[in-house]
Amino acid sequence: MSDESENTPPRQVDRETAFRMAVQQQQAGNGAEAVRIYERILEADSGFAPAWINCGVALRSLGRFEAGVACLQRGVALKPEDAGARSNLGNALRAVGRLDEARDSHLAAIERDSTVGSFVYNLGLVLRDLGDLDGAIERFDSAEAMGYEPAELKWDRALAFLLRGDLARGFDEYRWRWDIPDAKPRNLDGPEWKGEDIAGKTLLVYAEQGFGDTIQFVRYLPLLAGQGATIVFECQAPLVRLFQSSPVFEGVTIVSRDVDPLPAYDLQAALLSLPHLTGVALVPADTPYLVPPADRPRIANRSKNVHVGLVWAGKPSHRNDRNRSLALSDLAPLLELPGVHYYSLQLGDPAETAAASGFSVLIRDWRSVITDFADSAALIGSLDLLITADTAPAHLAGALCRPVWTLIPFAPDWRWQTGRTDTPWYSTMTLFRQTEPRRWDDVVLRLRAALEARIAEGG
Repeated sequence: MSDESENTPPRQVDRETAFRMAVQQQQAGNGAEAVRIYERILEADSGFAPAWINCGVALRSLGRFEAGVACLQRGVALKPEDAGARSNLGNALRAVGRLDEARDSHLAAIERDSTVGSFVYNLGLVLRDLGDLDGAIERFDSAEAMGYEPAELKWDRALAFLLRGDLARGFDEYRWRWDIPDAKPRNLDGPEWKGEDIAGKTLLVYAEQGFGDTIQFVRYLPLLAGQGATIVFECQAPLVRLFQSSPVFEGVTIVSRDVDPLPAYDLQAALLSLPHLTGVALVPADTPYLVPPADRPRIANRSKNVHVGLVWAGKPSHRNDRNRSLALSDLAPLLELPGVHYYSLQLGDPAETAAASGFSVLIRDWRSVITDFADSAALIGSLDLLITADTAPAHLAGALCRPVWTLIPFAPDWRWQTGRTDTPWYSTMTLFRQTEPRRWDDVVLRLRAALEARIAEGG
């Protein structure tokens, strides 16, 4: 078998047959194989617009967003009246944060064909990212009225309500999460709690999403215990010791998922269903509801300097991680400041960058003393301030009522709402928002100015 040199003409292919094969692979979820076939087609015929368009869609599904945009731009240039291609281009542009261009592309798709509900829905997604929440909800409603009614539309409309601060309506529609592919219902035996009287009953509540979600919504458990019920809470193992040490959960049985057997229970409910089921859309955190064990590690030999913790990246598997996480080098303007001791609470692969890039001389790495969230809570409790991206430590600091500055992407998660520097969820949290998608430089400069002012005031 001989390799083809770059000067060798591509093998002749039956374009239509190859295209059908690529579409079949794409529909079967084999995006990489589909892309390979599209590449062969385009080597033979670079003017074949459908291959550029489909290849762009496949690349986007593989997370190769910039390449997907480029392919779709080529396809649209060859076939400018293709409304579907323009809508797909809008989706790809949204994925790389080029939101104004994404909006214009979707508007161009609708101009060419106003009868397709998915085009209107896609426009609504971009408007939501741009902060036009009323416009987004209007487009979601219009798409639904046109007969486009996937669960994703109802889910995205719920997020728009929550972003707008309409928590009661948002949490009512939040139930549609169970019908989208990303949600993973627990599928437990026994009847679901529907909000009826639970006095004298044993209610099992289970964590359903990430660590941050669990920390944010565990505050609802005392409400249930106050209704005369016995509460069992199943959560992720790294949170168990912290919850068990917090007095507010006295009387609540905390069990570890996949470790502890479940006790008998009468009813069960998912944690993020509690705002709707209790009829209490918001439980403020004006006082700490989490308390770390007294024997956990803390800063020793404190100096007069300001002690600041840093977390710059979330889990890479998070669907929005490419927008919410920073590189450690992005925070270099903060590390220049004298009078500050920095401590890294960063875990996972991003933590390795501190040593690899030479920043370890400026930041003390706390990974060796962090075994679970009880350790992280104790360390945060001994800091003057935590600066963190939108990750679980932000929620942890908020639940501890410790000062925390949280970095928020341009298109924020629903819980941070829009246009505000505070949050109703945590009384000690200040939000530092991007003013442009994927640009952290001005955010970091605002952080630096705020930190300089804090240092001048004595910490």
